[in-house]
Amino acid sequence: MKKRPLIGIRVVDLSMMWAGPYATMKLAEMGAEIWKIESPSAWDNIRTLVSQPGAPEPWNSAFYFNAYNRDKKSITLDLAQERGRELLLRLVAHADVLIENYRADVLDKLGIGWDVLHVANPALVIVSMAAFGKVGPDTQRVGFGPVIEMTSGLASLTGYQHGDWPPEPGTTGEPFKTGISYGDPVAGLAAVGATMLGLIQRKRTGKGSAIDMAQRETASVLAGEAFVAASQRDEDPTHVGVRSLRFAPQGVYRCANLPTEPGPGGDEQWLVVSCRDDADWVALAHELNRDDLAGLSIEDRHARHDELDRVISEWTQGKHPQRAMEMLQEAGVPAGRVLDSGAILDDPHLLRRGFWVHLPHPQMHRYKQFGVVWRFVEANLQLARLSPLFGEHNQEILGGVLGLSADELAELSSQRVIADAPINPGVG
Repeated sequence: MKKRPLIGIRVVDLSMMWAGPYATMKLAEMGAEIWKIESPSAWDNIRTLVSQPGAPEPWNSAFYFNAYNRDKKSITLDLAQERGRELLLRLVAHADVLIENYRADVLDKLGIGWDVLHVANPALVIVSMAAFGKVGPDTQRVGFGPVIEMTSGLASLTGYQHGDWPPEPGTTGEPFKTGISYGDPVAGLAAVGATMLGLIQRKRTGKGSAIDMAQRETASVLAGEAFVAASQRDEDPTHVGVRSLRFAPQGVYRCANLPTEPGPGGDEQWLVVSCRDDADWVALAHELNRDDLAGLSIEDRHARHDELDRVISEWTQGKHPQRAMEMLQEAGVPAGRVLDSGAILDDPHLLRRGFWVHLPHPQMHRYKQFGVVWRFVEANLQLARLSPLFGEHNQEILGGVLGLSADELAELSSQRVIADAPINPGVG
């Protein structure tokens, strides 16, 4: 088996929440050594978000944190203190990459901006993921996932044609955000690409680089077709909900409730159906026992979409979603079951591929976690370690790499430059 492609690359990770940690998690999966740095008084907020109930150290047992910080090493440094900044610059001298998603001015105000970091290590690749970038009138703004969705234009494209569902004639549509902060993982993957480009350039030139990657912009490029429509054809965004401007009928239809289905939402089951052309519609009409509707043109189907939705819903509501999906797929009709967060854990395809894994954790009960999604034929990537405990690797990195003595580490601890637990951990 070949080595993972980023073995030997060290990354200083100053990021928090989702976007940055997601990026460094992907780099860790490919073999990079990630040094996650948190301040004892300003730790990654997701350490204390959705912790395991009753955990004695909730900052070490949060599901959210443990999902996106696997395969990393934890170092604590208070960058608000001069000693903490000194140690960071010494760590940077031993690293290849630094990733941060602070507000645009934070590093400069701390006195460790791009120029200072490159003096410490001229070959360092720096990826900055400020929500609005380092340059421009909005650089002082803080942006989380929902803000990114709104300012990128994505939220303007989501919503129903009318205000509510089922639609009420005469109502005005309104935008909806996605159920998750969609811009975060998108920005995380973009940061992975930026990191790799920086490393490739360094290999060619021997010099480091600083990359200004605004999360707002990484989300905006996802709405390219809408921008073309607005700029070239002066068209307003159209809210279509689960329907399509091209295909009809198309929608999400409720199936039989499954109260015994494991996991959250098991009593609410849905099926997606989409007719791409006349042949799909003829096949669907036959399955619905409505051959009398099979001759409807695409124009007719759009005009009578509400009626067709009711016909399809009457057929699906008494059926198990899996069986309904299989019946329509066998007939050649595009259909798919909407898997909730409980059902997906037992999805036979993902189980067969070994997607779900277990990482034993000393402070958490056993549960399924997603595995590595980038699979190399010549290198079977496997998760190496669980998410780190707070400050778990201070001795290994500060002592081993920087050569600090036990007395020096003890002094840093007494000054709260480092710690093995957050200060005031009730605040997240």
